[in-house]
Amino acid sequence: MKLKNILYLLAILLVSCTGTKKMTKKALAFEEQGMYNEAANYFFDALKRKSSNTDAAMGLKRTGQLVLDDVLANFFKSHTSKEYKSSVYTYLKAVNWKADAAVYKVNLEVPNYYIDYYNEDLGFYLTNIYDKALSFLDKEDFDMGLSFLDEILRLNPTYKDVAELKTYARLEPIYRKGTLALENKNFRKAYYLFAKTIAYKDSEELKAYALKEAQYPIAMLPFENATSSVNTHKSFESQFLNLFINNKNPFIKIIDRVHIETVLSEQELGLSGLVDSQTAARAGDLFGAKALLVGRLVSLDAKYNKPKAVKKKGWESFKQKKFNAATKEYDLITKYTKVKYNEFEGSVYVNLTIEYKLISTETGEILATNLISDKRKDSVKYIEYEGNTKNLFSGSWVSKQEVSESDHRNTSYNDRKKIQNLLKANKNLRTKEDLQSLALKNVSTKAVAEINKYNPEEN
Repeated sequence: MKLKNILYLLAILLVSCTGTKKMTKKALAFEEQGMYNEAANYFFDALKRKSSNTDAAMGLKRTGQLVLDDVLANFFKSHTSKEYKSSVYTYLKAVNWKADAAVYKVNLEVPNYYIDYYNEDLGFYLTNIYDKALSFLDKEDFDMGLSFLDEILRLNPTYKDVAELKTYARLEPIYRKGTLALENKNFRKAYYLFAKTIAYKDSEELKAYALKEAQYPIAMLPFENATSSVNTHKSFESQFLNLFINNKNPFIKIIDRVHIETVLSEQELGLSGLVDSQTAARAGDLFGAKALLVGRLVSLDAKYNKPKAVKKKGWESFKQKKFNAATKEYDLITKYTKVKYNEFEGSVYVNLTIEYKLISTETGEILATNLISDKRKDSVKYIEYEGNTKNLFSGSWVSKQEVSESDHRNTSYNDRKKIQNLLKANKNLRTKEDLQSLALKNVSTKAVAEINKYNPEEN
């Protein structure tokens, strides 16, 4: 294994060496033709493959300096022409070229006095684009202003008050959308907008105000049961309540159930799914709710068929020695004995439907409602056998003691695989209560998700 790894590394090294030599050869050919830019790039590629390639490093020193001198000449031309943007970016191109060569310990020369020219031109250029940024911000063209501010920060991260201006350009449009949403009583929208500008101006206070105004108190009334299953609707009710308690919707507030039941008892008020506008308004006054939530377990069909054993006839193979007169040795032959084994099969099935209604306490109108169903099924089928399970075959026979022409063994690959799979199959059938709980959780999750999507500000 070690030898294999060494050979693999040698192969990689050989390919790498071959590649770097080819790159160097191409670079030298370009250099001979005076194509220094192309030559320098090939010398770079050769060094990337093998940084210790001295021929490539020397070639990069020669051609790279010539390329750099051309870039510096263009820089000086821009400087003398007072083309400040061109001057700044051409100088940065030269600096980056020098830095790329330095990675391979190739030192290219940039005269020191060029830095003074660059700083001078940079000052003029930054002043120019800073004024442009301010002009766009004054016109409230925040996107254009932001583009110039980003450029300034790339060139000089500490330039004047650009960092503060960028914060203003980035957050002010969002802040204004938030204040407009407040004016239009779109409190939920305002809440999320101010969450993006939380450290800007009075966003934190406005976010808190938006949340207060957007909150939608819901009184969850005792759920009804339209089935013969005793207290199952209580589980449905509990699922709903737990989902709302763990709800990430900041706007929905479920009123304390103990408080609701106490008030209903004191007022001798019976509320159910049949809520009209008058009882809804009265409940709203009593509970301080904007909506009532009523639920009903509409139907529940559940069947549990316990796994039952069915006796099956089969065969178990075994090996037996038989003397071979021709070879004077004993051969092992396969023999079969008739056996019985148990095949179990069971199933559980749950099908339920729930209904919810969200009712306005102001108008008695049904704001949201739905019938939601869920089906769950589980089944098991397996074999239990007390003998040698590895040698078990399915089949049939008439008598355990006597041989019959109708005796049959299933010895094909597929038949054997089927038997082995049944011997290893899952034997644990889920309970009816378990499936029922899963179904209730699923329908409750869907219902709560739909209620969460309801936005009174959009209706």
